[in-house]
Amino acid sequence: MPALGPHNLTTGVREIDAYTEGLCFLMDRIFDPLVECRRREGPCDHSHCSRIDAILKYMARGFDCQDRLMAEAVYPGEIEHRRDHDALVAQLRSMQAARLCADHDRHVVHDVVTAWAIGHNSHCDSPLGSWAVTRRVLEPASIRP
Repeated sequence: MPALGPHNLTTGVREIDAYTEGLCFLMDRIFDPLVECRRREGPCDHSHCSRIDAILKYMARGFDCQDRLMAEAVYPGEIEHRRDHDALVAQLRSMQAARLCADHDRHVVHDVVTAWAIGHNSHCDSPLGSWAVTRRVLEPASIRP
């Protein structure tokens, strides 16, 4: 699985790319082998994965921003875009229900999110960014090298 990084997931639209950069940062921190999995109450008991919770919480904020953008831009692909968001949320919640642990099952959780992010970026976020820019809802960002 290729590394998840903002360099290979740019849309050229700052509002979308900032969310992607944040997701990459979060994923790097959550899956750093030196980061110990803990819960507020103490050591992780593997009953409910707090790392998956962190991913879901971050994504919910990003999805809300994209939902507002799609509504403002009157984006014709909004339903499909939202379905793609919902599919990842459902998959992560299913992993939690199955008691998957992002510590013990680190590669499974990481690979699911990475594969989704790469596919979502090219099939959903890039077209949304192009649509929003051509409708003058957003300004294009300067594309980084």
